[in-house]
Amino acid sequence: MNSVYEFGVRTLEIAGLGSALQALRLPFGKEARSVVNTNYAINPNSTANGETWDAFSFKQDILLHPKDKELIETLVKRGDEHSKVLRGVMVWCEINAPRYWWVEMDTYRVGAERLSSESTMHIQGKGMPEEELVEFKEHLEEGHMQKRVWVFSYQTLRRIYFQRRNHRLPQWRAFCGWIKTLPFAEEFITIENE
Repeated sequence: MNSVYEFGVRTLEIAGLGSALQALRLPFGKEARSVVNTNYAINPNSTANGETWDAFSFKQDILLHPKDKELIETLVKRGDEHSKVLRGVMVWCEINAPRYWWVEMDTYRVGAERLSSESTMHIQGKGMPEEELVEFKEHLEEGHMQKRVWVFSYQTLRRIYFQRRNHRLPQWRAFCGWIKTLPFAEEFITIENE
């Protein structure tokens, strides 16, 4: 089967762990124990493939202190109100899913945002006159696959994981499988509550 018809999740970017670590111990009036080194550079007028581009590079090296990791695990096990630091760790991903799955994903509005999606009007309905386009969209099947780019906080992914990991729809189980591949997922997302 062609991959365009298969459910899939692809990680695009993960960010915010360094900033979350800096915020971790603020309620206690203490500094983070972890070491976060951030470097970025803007290189306007870079050349690639014979064209001029603006280039931006961002690099963050994080040395996660065992005590910071242990504190996050403890807070996560105590619930959302204690683990608010996870709201700052963000994951951008590309998801290819059927329309019936997207209807259920719309349940998650806090800590989740759809950045963009494939347009049936501009892709499948390109060049159709208005009446034909309306009829096409009215009869679009629930199994129609659509690719979207979303951003989630680790805290929201934790909620999704525990609410959907044993769901009857295989797409939810696959999505939860993807969650388990993220950095520190075992410690910060899939760890059971106390």
